[in-house]
Order: sequence, then C-alpha cells, then structure tokens
Amino acid sequence: MHFISLTWLVQLKPQCVELIQVISSLPQRPSAKREIVQSLTKLLGTLKQLAAKPDILDAKLAEFVFVPISHVLRSSRTVSAHALELSLECISILLRTGWKGNLSPALSGQLLILFTFLANPSSAENGIPATSEELQAAAFKCMAELLAEMSRTSKGKSSLTETGNIPTLGKAVLVMLDSITDLKSNSVRLQALAAVQALASGIDDLDALASFLPRMVSSLTKLLTPSSTKRASFRVIERGLDTMSLLLLRVLSDRQTTDLPSQDTGGDDKDNKRFLRTASWLQATTTQIKIALANILKLRNHDKKEVRYALLQLCLRIIRDCRKSLSECIGMVTETMVTLAGRGGENDTIENDLKTLLYTDHRLSELLRDSLNGWVISLPRFMQSKDDASRRQIIHQISIAVRLLNGEETDLTIIDELLAGNLRDGLSNIMGDSNIPGALVDSTAPMTIEMGSVLSSAHATTFQPLALRLKGQEEMMKEFRYLLQELAKSKSALTVARDLVNDTEFGPQETQLASLWLSVNLLKDMVIFDSAVDDFLDLGTSNIQNELLDTLYNISLARLTKSPSDTETHWHFQALSLEVIALQASRYKTDFRGELVDVLYPALHILGTPNQALQNHAMSCLNILAESCGFKSVSDLIVSNVDYIINAVGLQLNYHDISPQAPQVLLMMMRLCGPSLLPYLDDLVASMFSALERFHGYPKLVELLFSALGGMVEEGVKIPQLMITADDSNIREQSEKPTTMSAIVNALKEMETETRKNDEEHEKETREHFPRRPWKDPTKDPEDTNAQETPHENEEDDQAVQPPDPLPPAPRIFDIILKISELTQHYLTSSSSTLRSSLLALLHTTIPALAKHENSFLPLINTLWPVLLPRIDDPEAYVVSNALDIVSLMCIHAGNFMKGRIEGAWSDLQAVHRRTLKKTDNRSNKNLGSTNLAITHKDDNLSSLKVTSDREPSYRPELYVSAPTRMISNSLNHALCAIAKHVIVREEFFDDILDMLEPILERSNVRESLEYRNTDAVWLRLLEKNRLMASDNNVLTQFRISVPEISQGLPRWNFVRLQ
Repeated sequence: MHFISLTWLVQLKPQCVELIQVISSLPQRPSAKREIVQSLTKLLGTLKQLAAKPDILDAKLAEFVFVPISHVLRSSRTVSAHALELSLECISILLRTGWKGNLSPALSGQLLILFTFLANPSSAENGIPATSEELQAAAFKCMAELLAEMSRTSKGKSSLTETGNIPTLGKAVLVMLDSITDLKSNSVRLQALAAVQALASGIDDLDALASFLPRMVSSLTKLLTPSSTKRASFRVIERGLDTMSLLLLRVLSDRQTTDLPSQDTGGDDKDNKRFLRTASWLQATTTQIKIALANILKLRNHDKKEVRYALLQLCLRIIRDCRKSLSECIGMVTETMVTLAGRGGENDTIENDLKTLLYTDHRLSELLRDSLNGWVISLPRFMQSKDDASRRQIIHQISIAVRLLNGEETDLTIIDELLAGNLRDGLSNIMGDSNIPGALVDSTAPMTIEMGSVLSSAHATTFQPLALRLKGQEEMMKEFRYLLQELAKSKSALTVARDLVNDTEFGPQETQLASLWLSVNLLKDMVIFDSAVDDFLDLGTSNIQNELLDTLYNISLARLTKSPSDTETHWHFQALSLEVIALQASRYKTDFRGELVDVLYPALHILGTPNQALQNHAMSCLNILAESCGFKSVSDLIVSNVDYIINAVGLQLNYHDISPQAPQVLLMMMRLCGPSLLPYLDDLVASMFSALERFHGYPKLVELLFSALGGMVEEGVKIPQLMITADDSNIREQSEKPTTMSAIVNALKEMETETRKNDEEHEKETREHFPRRPWKDPTKDPEDTNAQETPHENEEDDQAVQPPDPLPPAPRIFDIILKISELTQHYLTSSSSTLRSSLLALLHTTIPALAKHENSFLPLINTLWPVLLPRIDDPEAYVVSNALDIVSLMCIHAGNFMKGRIEGAWSDLQAVHRRTLKKTDNRSNKNLGSTNLAITHKDDNLSSLKVTSDREPSYRPELYVSAPTRMISNSLNHALCAIAKHVIVREEFFDDILDMLEPILERSNVRESLEYRNTDAVWLRLLEKNRLMASDNNVLTQFRISVPEISQGLPRWNFVRLQ
C-alpha cells in the first residue's frame, strides 16, 4: 500500500509543482490565469482516478495536494471563478477520501470560513472578482462534506460549538439560509439544504442547535409555502421537507423535550450567554411551529408524488416522535395524512405505508378515529357554507378515513350512529340550493316529447348523474358518491343503509330526497361490492341487504304508481325510483318478468314528461329491464308485454281523469317498436276515439291524442304493402292524350278491324246447330238430372256470379289508418289552428297509402271533401296551404273522380287566386323585363317546345312577397298543375288554369303539367305572352321559331307567320 501511495505521489508531484509555479508567476504574467485552470483540470482528473480506488488517498497525501490548492485560494482576488470552482472540487475529493474526519480543528475552522466566503453571493463585491452559481454550489457542497466529516468524531462535534467557533458557525448558517430563500438557482438551493442537514445532524449540543431553530424554520417555511411568484423545483421542496423533518426530530421530539426545566437555572451558562431550552421556550416554539406547519401542509395538493411522500414523512415524524410536544398540530397533520392517502390510485405507496402504520400503531388508529368523528359531526355545518373547496375537502377526508379504518380493529359504533343522519343533513343542504322552478316538474306544462333526444339514448344502459343547478353542486355530489363507494366496503354499510331507508318517507322534501339518493347509491355500491364475494362465501349479511332492497323497491314503485296529482313535484324522486327498479331487475334477471306488469307502464309513462333528463332516465331503465329480463331490445320487451301495457293505457284514456302522458306513452311505444305494434292497437284506437268524443272541447288534449294517432299512421305506412313507390304506373292517369291526325287514323283502323272481327264471329255462331226446341221445356221435370242445360243458361249463371271485392293490403293496419283518416272530418273544424294543421299533415301521410285500395279510398274522399273545402278559406295561411296540398294529392291519386268536386269548388279556387294576386300584382308588374323566347317546332304534333328566358335576376326590395302569401301561392300553383294533369275538367276551366298560371308558365314543371292536357294551348299562350311583353316594353324581342314546311294540309289550316 505504501508503494502504491509513492507511485501516485510521483504522479501528483509534477502537477502540484507546476500549479505552484504558475501561481507564483501570476503577478508577472496575467496570461497565467488560463494555465492555472489547465493545471487544476489535470490535478482534478488525477484526484478523481485516486478517489475511484479506495484507501489510496490518505491524510498525508491529501495535505500534500492541498498545499498548491491553498496557493490558488490565497490568490482568490486575482484568479478566475472557474479556477476557484476547480479548487473546491479538488477539496471535496480530499474531504471525502483523504482526510476522512481527521482534520485538525484549526484547519476545519479555516475551511469553514473559506467556504462561507465563497458561497456568499456578496463576496463578488467584497473580494473575489466574480462569482457564479457553480462556484456557490461547489462551496456549499464542500461545506456539507466538511460538517459531515467533522461530525464523525466527538472531537469534531465539540469543536463545532466551541465558543470561538460560534460566530463562524453562525455566519455559515446565515449564508446557507439566505441562499435558500433568496437565490433562484435550484442547484445552489439543493447544496445549501444539504449543508443545513449536515449541520443539524452534526451538532451534539441541542441547545446550540435550538438557538438556530427559529431562523431555520422561518427560512424553510418561506421556501416550502406554495407561491405563484417564486416556485422552487420539486427536488428542492422534497429536500426542504426532509430538512424540516430532521430539525423537528433533533430539537422538538418527545424524547428530547421530556425533561426540560421549567425555567433557566444555569448561572454559569447565563453568564456565558448560552441558550438553554426550557418548558416556556417549548410552549412558545410550539405556537410558531404550528403557524409554520399550517403553511407547509398546503403542499398536500402538490402534483408531484415525491413531494407528497416527503410531506407524509414529515407528518409521520410529528405523529410518532412529536405527539406530545406538538400536540396542537396533531389535528391538521392527521387531516393532511388523510388527504395525501387519497391522492393516488389503488397502488398508492403513501396509502399503503399509512395503512401499515395504522396496523402497527393502535394509538394512531384511535387518533384517526377521533378525527373522523369530529369531521362527521361538523359535516352539516360545512355543507351550509359557500366555500366549495372546504366542503369538498371534508367529504374527501371522511371518505379516506373510512377507507383507512376499514379492516382495522377499531370500534366505530359511535360514528355509525352519527354517519347516516349527518350525511342526510349535509346532502339536504346541498340539494336545497337547487329548489328553483327549473328543478321542478310543472304539471301544467305542455306534454311534448323531444323524440330525437330520447331515441338518441335508446341503447343507454347506465344512468346519468342527477343534474343540479350549479356546477359546484355537481362536484359535491361526486364527492358524496365517492364517500358512499368507500362506505359500501366497510362494516358500517348495513347500519347506515338501514337508517337511510327508514328515513326515506319522513321529514321535509329535501330530507326525503337526500335519504332516498343516499340509500339508492349506497345499496347499489353494496350490491356491486358483495356480488363477487357472494359467489363464493355466505357472510350472513345478504339477507339484511336484500330486505333493504325489497323495502326500497316497494317504496319506489309506490311513488311511480301515484296519480299525477299526488306525485312529488321534484323530478329527482321519479328518477331515483327508476334506478331502484333497474337495480332490482339486475338482481333477479329473468325472474323479474313477473314484476313487469307493475313497473313497465310507469316507466313508459315517465317518457311523457317534458323533462329531458327524466326521459333519458326512463329510457335507460327500459334498456336495463330489457337486458336483465332476457329481451333483445326495448321493442321486444314492449311487444312481448303489450297486452297489459295496452290495458294500462286504455284505463288512462277511459278513466274520468285522463292522463295527458298516456298519448305520449303510446307515441313513444310506436317510435320504439315500429309497425309491429300496430296489430295490437285495435281496442286502444277505439279508446282514443271515445276519449276524443268525451274531451273534444280541450284542444291541447285533442292535439296530444291526434299526435299519437299520427304516430300510428307514420309507422303504419312503413309496412312493405303500403310503402309509397316512385312508380308512376300506380297513379291513375285519367286525362286524355292530345289528339293527332295519326292517332285518329289509327283509331279508325282499329275500329274497322274490330267490326270485321265481330262480323266473322257472328257468322260463325249462326252456322252452329240451331235449337230445335224451346230454351226451357215447361213439361220437363225440374228435378230431372239428365236434362241438358243450354249454353245461355250457363252464361246467365256465370253473369250472376260476381267476383268479391279485393281485400286491401295489410287489412288490420289498413283499417286502423282508414279509421284514423275518417275521424279527422270531425276535427278539421276545430278552433285550434295547430290541430287543423296537424290533421292535414296526417292526411298528407295517409292518402298515398290508402290510395292502394280504391274501394276504400274513394269513399274517404267523399267523406272528407265537405270539411276539407272550407279550409281553403281558413284565416291561417299554413292551414290553407296544407288544404291545397291535400287537394293536389286527391287529384293525383283519385284522378277523374275529382272532376265534379273540382268544378264545384272552382269559384273557391279562383277566390284564393284573387287574394294572392291582389297582394302580388303590384309587385309582379314591376318585375317584367326583356324576355327572349326560343320556341322550336320539331314535328307535326307540336310535341316538343323549348322555351328559354334571358331575364337577368336583380335585387329588388320592393318585389318582396310575404311568406304566408308565397306559401299559399305555391300550394295553389301545385294544385292547379295536378288538376290539369290528372283531372279532365271542362275547357273553360282549363283556360282559367292557363290564366292563373300564366306568370309562371315558363317553369318547366308547370309547362309539362299543362302540356299533358293541351300542348297547342300552352304554345299559343306562351306566344301571346311574349308579344304582349314586347309591345308593353317597346322592345324588339327576338323569336327563334323553327317550323318545318308542311307539304300537305287543308286550306283552312292557317299557321302562325312571324313578321
């Protein structure tokens, strides 16, 4: 070993000599600063190699190397900061591997002064040319290593607190603490905290250490208090918490403060002005420590788990080692521990460590139980405050405390007795803030369903949280929900659940609602938690739990089946009752089918409420019922149980106090099940007709009933037999085709052929055997079976047998649609314009489907026409428009059957046209512009006309036509086109149609409809219109008329000649 040391000495000696020479030449050669840095770099590299090999660098070799370094330190006013930094790194290696605590007290004191000087940021102004963060960090690192090495021996520890070294140590402490609080460099702060830790660990004289405690605690509190201006890194905060924990352990632990004197009695010490700890000092210090901890414990919400874990260690240090001395801080420390345990997930190390500590330390479990008792008692009072953060905090603390104490051998009987009542009172205070009109169900509001919103949740199998007025309330409900989840896993769950269920029918409405919400969610969590255990073990508690569930189910079913006048105004009761029904169905699965007779209609009935959240709850409940009872969908659930659902709806309709939700329930059933439900609704349709007869004077109720009937119609026409197709062959084209010469010739040829054929058949019949006896022998026995029947008798018999009328498609559904359509005749005269419009819209849906069976459709037209025609003069524009649309549909599907009715109502149609024309005539005349028509004649039949308009659109505000007028005008034009195309009216009526449609005759759809009746008339009308426009505007209008030369024709045919 001695030989190895000599070998390294030979290697170190040239470098040390070189460094001394460079330092000596520094006053004469300013460029030597660079050489100093180079020499120190070489020396540092060699020392690092020595430090990697243990026991090579001893105290003597360290002193040899320190000599040239000391020369550099003496020249600190002239060398660069980098050179000083390299020197400190070399000294750090010497302290760790060379001296190893064998420093002389004198050298230790000198080094402490040197490190303090170099670590002080103000040294750059008082001595050294410059400083840097790296230099300060290296100085604090050397200081920490120096204090650690000095504390290895008792001599070194005693030398730290000698009277002569107290000022030096005090200065070093001040520099450390000032750097912690004032500097922004995290690396410097970390090394300064390491130095404070080394000092707190190295001083044996606790009185001396206590003299530094106030300044240390003050600086650490300033560092650890969360601030938005000076944010330290989480590593600095972590080390700061460790330092605080170490200081409290060394100075304020119960072991160190048990035998403190009541007052200062040391005469010699008093003369020497030494600090002594006393009981009064402890009391004053505890008060200041409590204030400091109140700020430090705010770090419980820090986002770094390292910081939270260090804070937990500080809390555990206080609970385990300072329980008596810092008894005033135990409450907030316990609260902080509980908060820290709830921040992580299931594998949170903090919570696991705390559970282990609770298991091993029974006193800590009792302390946590006492804290939980206080939190439960204060819960209602906290819920009355407006500080949402504090309210969420106390609920969270109760949740975590319940989870931590679960499984511990701790008696929680007193807490169980308080928990149910205080939870109910606290939650009722939260729900009391939402008692506003928006949270209540208005029984007088119009019962309408937003079909899109309900059908969008048609597959939801989970319930959405109950909506409250404020966002803060929703956050509070989440905390209560988390608390119940933890409570469901504890031994107190059954006791609390029993108390809550017993209170669901007593007290004010807010109290009942809070008890119901808590009991529903608690039992739901208990079912989830116990389901896995019950599959393997029978703990004897399932019977009580099932009894509570059955009791709550009966209460909920009774709430849902109450009459509307007795139902609670708060919709949350109904929503929670639906959750209970779904919970029971999930428990019993297919065995719950027997209960569907009682629960299915109430669930469907709630779909008729105007509250969208309640509708979504009802839809989710139906989905859960269908899934639990083994049905594929809600549609299958309803169809399979349609008999008693229809009976329930029928009772609601036949009862003297009719429910406005019943029609909406039926409508939603139709939306969910589609046409498959229609065959079961025969009796229900009759009940609806009966209700309409009894309540026809109530427009809103009639509208609801017809909305349900409209839903039946909309779903009924979707069956394949009644589906509307785009095939024009299904529409009767009753009008005559335009007559041409070729058509006349073909008709004459067909007539001639038919006549010739009839003559030939007649001649053939005359050649047959002429009867030689009467057609019937009066003397013949009528019962003679051998009598030969004549062919004429067979013909008479055949003619007597008439084929039966064909049945309509899908007879049962068709009859329902037909009956609903016929019923509209009694209500088209209603005073409610909305009802009249909805009825016309219903007819618009049914007519195309009913037209499939002519024998039913034509009588329907005969029935509806007398009440439909007056609607053309209705005061509401949209009713007039809908009525004209119905007339168009009738003309399209009934064809020439409408001829007499149209001709009889022609004056009414002209009156409608005059009314619209009166409002648009002044504007339309101003809209005339130049028009360039190109009429091209392609063949003899004038079968192809091409009309183009060159009028350029322009923005003319004065030409604005009101929306009602435009609506009626469009419907009238459509009706006239349908009449011209499908009904053979007299020629004078067709001329009136041309007059009324002349302003829009250039439109392709209008022109095509009129040309179907008479192409020549349309062509001439277009020609006359163009000439009139040209003469009125005095503008030469160009016509491009291409008429082929006609080689043959009668002299009286005078064709148009253009000038």
